[in-house]
Amino acid sequence: MGFIFFFLDEVEKSLTPKEREKQVMIEKAMNLKLYCEYAVSCSYGDIVLIICMLHDYVKTLDEIKGEDIQWQAYYRKKFLDMADRLATQIEYDYDAALEKCQKKWQKKEKENDIGEDALVLALKKAPKQKEEKK
Repeated sequence: MGFIFFFLDEVEKSLTPKEREKQVMIEKAMNLKLYCEYAVSCSYGDIVLIICMLHDYVKTLDEIKGEDIQWQAYYRKKFLDMADRLATQIEYDYDAALEKCQKKWQKKEKENDIGEDALVLALKKAPKQKEEKK
């Protein structure tokens, strides 16, 4: 779950302030109760976050409802199509952003890990030092 928030944070940081505030028009949004259309304005940054959240939501539900036929047959495709449609319209490449973030995440984890090799060497060296002192 930590990667999801790391990814969303990295995506948001990668957007310039100008991109973040750039307005995207969503036309022909239909209000079914009043039977009228609206043009909705949303920032580019918000649309990017919506795309990322839809993909993350699908991945999370795949883990939880992987065997659910209704989820696999209908809802999964709906959410992915929605995310892909939005990404195409604003020319956003989710897969490229995900790959870039995963590399950054792996690098961050490697920096935090002292490494198994160093730990094993330290443990092997400790008994030898005790014998030398005796």
